[in-house]
Amino acid sequence: MKRIVGPSRAAAFALLGLALPVASSAPATADTPASNVLYVAKTSTCSDTAADSGSEGRPFCTISAAAGVVEPGQTVLVEAGDYPESVTITRSGTADAPITFVSNNSSLNLAYVRGQSTTQGANPAFTVSGAQHVVLRGFYTTAPSGAASVLIDHSSDVTVDQAALNSSTGAPAVRITGTSSDVTLSRTSVTHLTNGSPGVEIDAGASGTVLSADSIFSPYAANHAPGIAVSGAPGTVITGDTVVGYCEQGIVLAGDSSGSTVKNDVVEESANGWGSSPSACASTVDATAISVADTATSGTSVDDNVVDPTSGGSLYSWAGTGYPDASSFAAATGQGGADISASPQLTAQSTAGRQWFKPAGSSPVIDSADPGAPGETATDFFGNPREDDPSVSNASSGYYDRGAVEVVGPESGGGYTIQPLGSPNPLQVTVTTTAPTPTWTANGPIHRVYSYVPDDAATGFPIDTDGTFTYTFHRAGDHAIHRYGPWGGPSSDKHVVVGADYTPLTPVRLLGTRHAVGVTTTTPVAAGADLVLPVPSIAGIPAADVSAIVANVTVTQPTAAGHLTLYPHNGESLPTASNLNFTAGQTVANLVTVPVDGGAVVFHNGSSGTVHVLMDLQGFYGRAGSGFKPVSPARVLDTRSGLGTSVAGAITAHATLSLDLSGRVPAGTTAVVLNLTVTRPTEHGYLTAYPDAGALPGVSNLNFTAGETVANLAVVPVTDGKVDFYNGSGGTLQVIADLEGYFGSAAAGANQSYVPEGPARLVDTRSGFGATGPVPAYGSISFYPLWHEDCSASCPRPAGAVLNVTATQPQKNGFLTVYPNEQTVPNASNLNFTAGQTVPNLVSVADPGLMIGVYNHSSGSMQVIVDEEGYYIAPQTWAN
Repeated sequence: MKRIVGPSRAAAFALLGLALPVASSAPATADTPASNVLYVAKTSTCSDTAADSGSEGRPFCTISAAAGVVEPGQTVLVEAGDYPESVTITRSGTADAPITFVSNNSSLNLAYVRGQSTTQGANPAFTVSGAQHVVLRGFYTTAPSGAASVLIDHSSDVTVDQAALNSSTGAPAVRITGTSSDVTLSRTSVTHLTNGSPGVEIDAGASGTVLSADSIFSPYAANHAPGIAVSGAPGTVITGDTVVGYCEQGIVLAGDSSGSTVKNDVVEESANGWGSSPSACASTVDATAISVADTATSGTSVDDNVVDPTSGGSLYSWAGTGYPDASSFAAATGQGGADISASPQLTAQSTAGRQWFKPAGSSPVIDSADPGAPGETATDFFGNPREDDPSVSNASSGYYDRGAVEVVGPESGGGYTIQPLGSPNPLQVTVTTTAPTPTWTANGPIHRVYSYVPDDAATGFPIDTDGTFTYTFHRAGDHAIHRYGPWGGPSSDKHVVVGADYTPLTPVRLLGTRHAVGVTTTTPVAAGADLVLPVPSIAGIPAADVSAIVANVTVTQPTAAGHLTLYPHNGESLPTASNLNFTAGQTVANLVTVPVDGGAVVFHNGSSGTVHVLMDLQGFYGRAGSGFKPVSPARVLDTRSGLGTSVAGAITAHATLSLDLSGRVPAGTTAVVLNLTVTRPTEHGYLTAYPDAGALPGVSNLNFTAGETVANLAVVPVTDGKVDFYNGSGGTLQVIADLEGYFGSAAAGANQSYVPEGPARLVDTRSGFGATGPVPAYGSISFYPLWHEDCSASCPRPAGAVLNVTATQPQKNGFLTVYPNEQTVPNASNLNFTAGQTVPNLVSVADPGLMIGVYNHSSGSMQVIVDEEGYYIAPQTWAN
């Protein structure tokens, strides 16, 4: 089955070995260092005058600004968009270090440059004037009436490649004039639409021009202008081009254009010859496919072309004499001995603004070209290698196809994989690309440079590569890398889930509505209202690079019962979830893990009364920090029995208790996850956990009243494996601590990373959502956690879950234990409650497997609500 690979977009640096520098958050792996790139884009940050103009973060707004400062060896990378300007290039590169202007096409469009008119007249989109060693690649251009789309004037060693150039009224699409020499137009679509204008005009004085693998098209009848007009330009090479018109001249060599070459071309000049029913022209005077004037015949070679005879009249004109077919032309002139007079069987196509023509599988262009012809390219219009169709007999010299487009066979293999790297940077992935393999004999490997665009790239500039590169995502979660095929290769998405590591901080208060901390007034949050707390950065890390923050949130002085919900300020609607539940007058604290997407956190007061809110930052998840190691809950402190202390007994008023966990956690531990419970307090107050021997922070982890039993999860930094507990009350109290995990180095076994997922409700037994309630006395429920599944079987399953669990409507006093459902219920508690009380607590569950269980340690039934905040993942050993 023959096919044409005619891709649907451009890969800006796909050909001639030029590579694009990688996106800002990836290390430079491409051939062109970032310092040698000037960026141009229509973004809100662009500037033509700033000190850092031309950088990726502050690109130039106009191509002209970059053209005014570009140096030899530099590349001007132009983001796709509309550029209404006339760009004049007068600066030169060198033979070893040309200056290059490239359209970046990751958005499926070429950069569109529209020449402008002034009081002095119409101007081209691009003018190269008096310059040397210049490359233009991948642009879509138009110009006002009277101006060429691209003008090359008195310049040398200029290449226009992979472009889409369009003519205007009274002017060609491309004009090469003055004493220009060694100008190459390759793999370019040229469309001349208006009466009297050729597609490509090469004026007297130019020399050494090469037109190769171009598609030149005039779709309208009676244009009366050739596709290619050469007037007194010796040594012009026209090889491997496809020239299609509507009853007009195809290729014309006039004046002293001696020593020129017309080989391996396809010329179609019949009426609607590229459609399903080609027919003869009404007038055949202008339908000559190839015309060589007497003054241009010396040293000129015409051969190995396919010319459609349908138009009627003379297909060839040599020194003023017309010939109706290739055989009569060859017999009389000795030229065109390998020419074919037959329909090339073309079908018009359009890809990303470029016009091209697809030969049928039975076309005579297949495997009949001379690969040694001057100017012949080893790859075609799209950069495909030349392939040998096994069903077609080859020309004696090889198996290249004539014209711009090669007919290629099926391919095998090819694609890309994404492998998360894990610690010490869990947000980084390695992308490995594999080129497809042709199944037909080919003159080289398939070398397509695909564009890879990560879904959180800071700019539109993609990573263009045909090898391996790394990329660091800004935040944890489910991400996609989109691959665009060069000129119509298939585009696709691959998903990957990456986590973030934890950085503990000295606790600091970010919000306190009672004392105008983080807000401008001391007004409580109104009933049903939202409070938006900006979090532009954490510890010098911009919010865009923070996956989630860990904070202790306290509600106090509520005037009515209700709940508080925290969620990221990213435009999403209020989730069906809660972080704290409270009754009127109650002070409740709970640990919260919440993304800061959007640079802020939203606090929603889900009550009919007002409430004051406090938030104490404990740490954050990002691209650096410590990994996590969950453990089965283990009791490490119980002052009632003396566990973890030298002697049993309550902590006295305003006293500090030190707990040594060095025997429980390995060296390299930076913080521990403890479920803390205060019981039997004789006065109201608070408990603060902090690193041993450190300064006492002005924040709390639990708030309690006399006689109350309260639990809260805490992530506490450690010093040599030790933490301290401060009793911030005027009475005594007992403290219980259950170790649920620790943060540290990979060498310490802490290699799991955190993935935000939520807040999202998993269970509400009151309504039967997720599990049917109530939970009976000494009974349990089980449920499935959420995790990202867009990467199908390769998505990592949770190695630990972070849940907000709320006990409500309990008939008796007791406590809840949350545990992997496949395991035995451990001897630990996650939250304690009294009859009729509503109590929330953040819970970390190790190795949840497929299901998580909640066990009711009380003699009465109760209702349970579970909201997922996120989960931990282990290092991933296989790529997606």
